[in-house]
Amino acid sequence: MTSPGTKPGGGGAPRPPSLGSTTMPRYPAPIGAGPGQPVGHWRYIAQRATTGKFLHWDVPIARDDLSWALSGVGALNGTVAPDVGELRTDDGELLLAEWGTLLYAEAGGVIRWGGIVVRSQMDDGAWRVECISMAGYPQRLPYLGEYVKVGVDPMDVVRELWAHVQAQPGGDLGMVVDPFKSSVRLGTGAEPYSLVWWEAPDCGAEVDNLAKEVPFDYTEHHWWDGDEIRHRLVLGYPRLGRRRDDLAFEQGVNITNVVAPVRDGDEYANEIVGLGAGEGRAVLLRRLPHRDGRLRRVSVYSDKAVSTTARMDALIRDELAWRRNIVEVASVEVIDHPHAYIGSWQPGDDVLIRARIPWLGDVSLWHRIVGWSLISDTRARLSLRRSDSFTYRGAPG
Repeated sequence: MTSPGTKPGGGGAPRPPSLGSTTMPRYPAPIGAGPGQPVGHWRYIAQRATTGKFLHWDVPIARDDLSWALSGVGALNGTVAPDVGELRTDDGELLLAEWGTLLYAEAGGVIRWGGIVVRSQMDDGAWRVECISMAGYPQRLPYLGEYVKVGVDPMDVVRELWAHVQAQPGGDLGMVVDPFKSSVRLGTGAEPYSLVWWEAPDCGAEVDNLAKEVPFDYTEHHWWDGDEIRHRLVLGYPRLGRRRDDLAFEQGVNITNVVAPVRDGDEYANEIVGLGAGEGRAVLLRRLPHRDGRLRRVSVYSDKAVSTTARMDALIRDELAWRRNIVEVASVEVIDHPHAYIGSWQPGDDVLIRARIPWLGDVSLWHRIVGWSLISDTRARLSLRRSDSFTYRGAPG
């Protein structure tokens, strides 16, 4: 096999990266060039997380899953030969060390995905490698400072959380958070917004809570800048993505499989009662009804950790969207097609889905792409939610 950091075939010289644009693209290029024209060779570049040293320019990984997420964490999973899994680099550490190696998926000279190895071990005769995208790094890391603010922009809070995480020894990924601002302000004189060490709030969970509460979107991008790979957390308020009238998805044309939710009247509700922090009459109480022409059905959502009305409103809004059991296509599998080349969309985009649902027949509904996985260079799976289930600062999507 090829030694780490050397050119295939020997010679010992470091293999130079395939340089793409040196400026940060807001969105990467489509995966393929068109039907029957796959992007070509994918290579998986390994880098030591704490030093930035490139370890291997083409890790021979058999990819099982490669996915991107909106306001969430993507994944790269696969297998390598046992001798690769056991390979050690000059620093004495495993090439694919858990929480010690960054892995990038590059195709066509463009970094398509970047993340962290979180599992690397033998499993049923194969060496399994599992990675999360870099947006997941702050998860389960405690905030250990004191940050108390009145009228603070939630985007500034996200930057503070990432800055805190990366300021710790061994914690700097080089992730740059967008300087984007929102019109929302958190914290009042009577109830300031606070992150304090004695409560040890989870940095990643707080980012996700804010994304639901405000709401806003985030995603991540990675790109070549000379001989270095840069990282950016892209923020979007009130949202990322756009309505894609230039794309079309139709069952029997470029949709090969449709997954629709199972309807269950026992789970249906058109009003949510939210109960939060406090005791007795002091309990935080919020109600969210939706008159839809059906008899009133109520579900109670309880979470004692929720102490603000804005956070409870965000949570029961999501609960109502699920409980209403509206007609929704949960996911579709698509092929590369002139209607929509693989990767021509972005997480957050709204796309029109034309499909057949057994109990309804043909439907034509706008859905938002909340994540997607690359099955092959010519096949993908889109994870979807109804576009009108989203609320952007009081306005439905």
